[in-house]
Amino acid sequence: MDSGKIKLSIDSDIRQVQHVGEAVRCLCSQLDLADAKPSSVELAVVEAVNNSIEHAYQSETGNSVDVAFEYDAECLSIKISDYGIPMPKNIAGTLKSEVSMPPYEVDVDRLPVSGWGMQLLKTVCDDVSYQRSKSCNTLSLSFKRMPVTA
Repeated sequence: MDSGKIKLSIDSDIRQVQHVGEAVRCLCSQLDLADAKPSSVELAVVEAVNNSIEHAYQSETGNSVDVAFEYDAECLSIKISDYGIPMPKNIAGTLKSEVSMPPYEVDVDRLPVSGWGMQLLKTVCDDVSYQRSKSCNTLSLSFKRMPVTA
């Protein structure tokens, strides 16, 4: 698969997210990704779609979450878009910062249950960015592909 585009749109119903995961799994099985495993790509995309539903739409159904896949010989780019509440600036501002995981010897029982999504995205993806344009929120994830050898 040299290049292509695929677009999906689901309702902001958490039960619909599994369909996005299935699409990611199917697409990744056809692409040679450099460092990311297909399961990691699926995890990142599902996390981003869940965040759109839970945070942008506050778990309210009846809204659209759009997922656009674009790939070429070098990269798989995935854009998750919604028209809900914008990502808070303090969270959007952390996307370009280094990943900060807790120290190895931390007591896992004391770690917060939520709030790990952005750390996960920054760890798994080669690049993560967020843009708000007019009323549309777009989270862009990219994954490098393996160079093709002749």
